[in-house]
Amino acid sequence: MNIQPTVETQNHEIIKPFQPKQIFSLFFQPKRFFSQSKSYHHQSIIVIAYLIGMVSVMDRIDQHLLRAETSNRTGFLSSAADTWSGYWLWVLGMGIISAAFAWLIQGWWYKKRLQFSGAKEADPQLARHVFVLQSLVFVLPIVLTTVIQTFLYPNYLEAYHYSTVLGLIPVPFLFWSCWVSYRGATEVFKTNGWAKLWFLGLPILFYILIIGAFTALIS
Repeated sequence: MNIQPTVETQNHEIIKPFQPKQIFSLFFQPKRFFSQSKSYHHQSIIVIAYLIGMVSVMDRIDQHLLRAETSNRTGFLSSAADTWSGYWLWVLGMGIISAAFAWLIQGWWYKKRLQFSGAKEADPQLARHVFVLQSLVFVLPIVLTTVIQTFLYPNYLEAYHYSTVLGLIPVPFLFWSCWVSYRGATEVFKTNGWAKLWFLGLPILFYILIIGAFTALIS
């Protein structure tokens, strides 16, 4: 699967997003981060895509646990939360497949939003790179908090029910990632005013609706 963009850039500096200064810039100075170069370390992009896949599997397990609470029916994914070894084996294994889907489908949708925002000739692989990088802003906190929970609770089921404070830590990063996404879209590509709708307004509204629906189900 090709992950290299076809565009040529004047600045050929290779950005390594996991370097401390770069990850700080991505999280807190996104305009500066995306204005440096359009060339990103390929192995880092693959690792971040894998993290996205892992978080997608984590979210799927959470959905099954929520469904089990509301319908009193359990499934295979719910049983994966009974032990940390089962949980991490499922997340790490299925994360590979989920990462491929995220790269292809969510990356394609990111490119379409760029086109809706005026970047008609947006390079598809570069669009996927920016999508992956902005996603790191919320997937990294989720992975880190889950790792911490691994040492604090006997299994993920206990963490799911009782780790309220840690569970809330990723929420502000989820909304902040919308701003990072907007900065990435507007710095790397030639967009118009519609970018505010496609990369700020609609994503923030979507997250508000999802969190509101989740809160209503568990209350």
